[in-house]
Amino acid sequence: MIFQTSEKYEQALLSTLLYIQTHLEGDLNLETLAKRVGFSPYHFHRIFRENVGERVKEYIRRLRLERAAYRLRVSEEAILRIALESGFKSHESFTRAFERQFNITPNLFRNNFLRASQERKKQIAPQYLAGFNFKKESGLLPNHSTARRVRVEHVRPIIVAFVRHVGAYDNLLEKGSSMSALWAELFRWGNAEKLINSDSLLIGIPQDNPSVTPLEKQRFDVCVQIPEFRNPSGHIGCQTIDAGLFGVGRHYGSFDNLAETYMHVYDLLVTSGRYRLRTQPPFEVYGYSHVKADLRIHFTDVYLPIEKVKPIKTGS
Repeated sequence: MIFQTSEKYEQALLSTLLYIQTHLEGDLNLETLAKRVGFSPYHFHRIFRENVGERVKEYIRRLRLERAAYRLRVSEEAILRIALESGFKSHESFTRAFERQFNITPNLFRNNFLRASQERKKQIAPQYLAGFNFKKESGLLPNHSTARRVRVEHVRPIIVAFVRHVGAYDNLLEKGSSMSALWAELFRWGNAEKLINSDSLLIGIPQDNPSVTPLEKQRFDVCVQIPEFRNPSGHIGCQTIDAGLFGVGRHYGSFDNLAETYMHVYDLLVTSGRYRLRTQPPFEVYGYSHVKADLRIHFTDVYLPIEKVKPIKTGS
């Protein structure tokens, strides 16, 4: 995310955005946020609003509500618990804020998703779910892009340097896109700092769900793996991809139908009832090579955060 401001302010803003992102359940009042980066509340609020486009309180409330929407979809947690852990004092205040943002109540939002999930499960051939050995399959699906084989992998923490893009995800990684310059900048920075080599992973993190977050506010982090954490340098920041269990599928070719690979992993592992999603962003790892000055991506591994579904105990 390239801010139109000084490097000092840029570093403070990026540090704050990362802090908010990882502490949404905590106390994120303006005074605390301003103090941790060494500014007065008034000065910090003005810089934040001018560069991010939202007031601090509005930005935090939006992220909390978007995360709550995700939790409503992927968990069976009580709405009151989600409300309280999203910084709201009651079910009623949460419902009002949720409906104001999404034009639907939390309960109806969850029910609509559950109904759509049940319909999808009915549409998928039972033999596909029951007979598809996702660990041993080979070849591609009829779209000629999605590998049939899906694997389940426990990922260790990954430290990455990143540049954040804000806006639509479409065509972010295509050759000739504006993102190419961001990849190049990351490599220049990493090489100068002696933090990357030919084995460093190239990673993308879509931080938001396009079906929930407004197009112009969607965050996508262009990342390269580094061996140690570094403080922000200009608009290049550092973050850690948390350890956990992931369903992994491979995608070849254009990113136009990358969503189909995500859905293939989702259907085999989640729709089938074997696993459920966790509240962590997915990420993508790119198989790449440098040909002269060009970065060429040969395949994309999509990582969907999952956890085992615990069997329901029945009485004897």
